[in-house]
Amino acid sequence: MLSKGRLAALGFQHVLAMYAGAVIVPLLIGGALGFNGEQMTYLVSIDIFMCGIATLLQLSMNRFFGIGLPVVLGCAVQAIAPIILIGQDMGIGAIYGSIIASGLFCSFDRTIFFKSG
Repeated sequence: MLSKGRLAALGFQHVLAMYAGAVIVPLLIGGALGFNGEQMTYLVSIDIFMCGIATLLQLSMNRFFGIGLPVVLGCAVQAIAPIILIGQDMGIGAIYGSIIASGLFCSFDRTIFFKSG
C-alpha cells in the first residue's frame, strides 16, 4: 500500500502525461495546416472535450460499450496523417469533424478490444 503523498504524486504525473498526450495531436495537426491561434484553441478544445466523452463512455459498462474502469482515452496518434490529408483537401470544417469522428471511433474501437466476456 502506497502513502497518500505518493499516490497524489503518481496521480498528478498521470494527469500531466494524459493531458500532454491529449494536446499534442491537435497541436501537430494545426501546425501542419497552418492554423492561427483561434483555430488552434478551438481544435485543442474539441479534442479535450471528445477525450472527456470517450472517458465517460468507458466508465459505464453495458453490452454495447464501456469497460467499467477509469481509463482516460485520447486521440490516436495514427490518425494524424489522415486528418492532415483531409484538412489539406477539404478545409478546416472537415478537420473538426474528423477529430470528433476519430475520437468517437477510438472510443468504441478500444471498447470492443478491451471488453471482457
